Amino acid sequence: MTKELLTPRTMKITSWAILAVLTVSGWLWLGQQFAIGILVGGLLAVLNFYFMAHILHSTLNRGWTSQDDWENEGRQAVPFMTLKYVIRFIVLAVIIFVLVRTGWVNIFGLVVGLSTVVLTLFVLGILESRKIFFCRVSEDYS
Repeated sequence: MTKELLTPRTMKITSWAILAVLTVSGWLWLGQQFAIGILVGGLLAVLNFYFMAHILHSTLNRGWTSQDDWENEGRQAVPFMTLKYVIRFIVLAVIIFVLVRTGWVNIFGLVVGLSTVVLTLFVLGILESRKIFFCRVSEDYS
């Protein structure tokens, strides 16, 4: 049995590891200001992912026991979840706007840092694909 790579826990750990690698690489390559931009962007991306996962998890795990519960409470939860997503997005946009407008961080470093979760998905997707492909190939030759 192989370990699942695309779990929320693995995503969180890998996101922090990729953020650390990107920050150190940015520091060594282009200096402190670029690394701070990567760090701030990465923190925003990872925290945004946490909040998104929390909103989704809290909405989906309410434990409706019957169709009537879903009809009454579940359908009301969906617009509330959507509102929380919109608020989360607006807060993130305002923070990024303030950071860029005031020049507190390097814009290119910020963009690299904001891509931390995307890079995490890309890396874990490649590893998962390789695992699936090589398991099938080894089964074919067994």
